[in-house]
Amino acid sequence: MAAVTLPSAAANAWAKIKFYYDHGLSSLTATSAESGYDVDYLLNRLEINKWKGTSTATQYITFDAGAGNTYKADYVAISGHNLFTADSLVTVQYSDDNFSADINDAYTEETPTDDNEYVKEFTQFDERYSRIKISSNAVAPEMAIAYWGELTELDWATGGLAPNNLTDKAQVNVSENGFVAGIHNKYKERSFVINFNDAESELYDKIKAWYEAIGMQNFFMAWEIDQHSEDIYLMRGDGKFNAPLSNGGLYRNISINLLGRGQL
Repeated sequence: MAAVTLPSAAANAWAKIKFYYDHGLSSLTATSAESGYDVDYLLNRLEINKWKGTSTATQYITFDAGAGNTYKADYVAISGHNLFTADSLVTVQYSDDNFSADINDAYTEETPTDDNEYVKEFTQFDERYSRIKISSNAVAPEMAIAYWGELTELDWATGGLAPNNLTDKAQVNVSENGFVAGIHNKYKERSFVINFNDAESELYDKIKAWYEAIGMQNFFMAWEIDQHSEDIYLMRGDGKFNAPLSNGGLYRNISINLLGRGQL
């Protein structure tokens, strides 16, 4: 009987869970903005308001770190956008002279594969000026949340991880006799429970920093960016951070509960 070669564990292992929340952006400027669609909305982590350009011309969302300062980034994250529908090309650029002569693309510009959450990782840059470039627009581009910064790589989750748990949020009308008289569907809620058992202090510090910075605000996460790059979710914490000590205080058992709106 011929020997059977099994795939190595490394070949089948999931990637480490990543959080895309950390950034130091402020006072962004935009090429243009429709009235009531201010560029400041991009950083408030809310989905109910948006930035929208005034035309199909190339749009830039720019950050200046200030004289004597530089800004590091290795990812960009965007939600609540129409960049697929608009057939837009997107990239991040950086410069040391306010894009006068020194203009560098962090990655080759591309069109998102849909209008859901978009996250792109790239080789880290460290420059004073950086910006999102949105070009070749069929209609005026818009985004609800957009920022770029340094990603946080956590670890492999322990225990069961169910990335596709969805719950229907609906109002169901039931008659006195128990018959369903009507259903008003509101939305689908996605939920994650992520456990890290016997976590060392480095992982604990990363998660504690995330919790203190974000709380119950929206942020982006990926549970398997290498093999499931389409599974990028906009999530929020439930306000709890559980990390009891284990093994005589050497480690911690960390549990994170995340909620988000399921994509339609």
